[in-house]
Amino acid sequence: MKSTLLPVAAAATIALLAGCSTTSGGTQYKASTQNVIRIQEQANGAKVRLVDFTAAAGVSESPWCRANGPISIGSGKSPAQFIHDALQEELFLAQVYSPSASTTISGRLDAMSFSSVSPANWEISLTLSSSTGASYQTKNHYEYETSWAALSACKNVADAFAPAVTDTLKKAISDARFKTLLTK
Repeated sequence: MKSTLLPVAAAATIALLAGCSTTSGGTQYKASTQNVIRIQEQANGAKVRLVDFTAAAGVSESPWCRANGPISIGSGKSPAQFIHDALQEELFLAQVYSPSASTTISGRLDAMSFSSVSPANWEISLTLSSSTGASYQTKNHYEYETSWAALSACKNVADAFAPAVTDTLKKAISDARFKTLLTK
């Protein structure tokens, strides 16, 4: 009995130590030069500040990847906060962001999902609203490389989140309605 218990205990310990969360290792957002230029083109001297970015009911902050566990973007932020901070960085570098601006933009992460099998992709749906009264939704499909092995595939999911956010913001900023968020 003792000889059978040892391998079972060892296997259980290994399973626990293997962990179940897949993170991107602390991925930081890097502003897109293309997005910054597009914001500058549409701003026409306007200044804005960001307020609350939330997630709609049912949007998981740590969706599960295969049987490997929840995905974490690694920044210690919720996905909605990550997107808020990413847009704020883009606006700041475009010299459009001002913490004292009277015009405000808020956001709601309407949907967020991914596929870790080929074709691997992130699906992000985001609604931006402004104190100008303007509001619109952007839906984005971002593809990336995957792997057959669950651990690698799930790491790729986590690593692809920041580029998927960049691509989603690019689509939102390139929309002609973006200008209506900045000025009346």
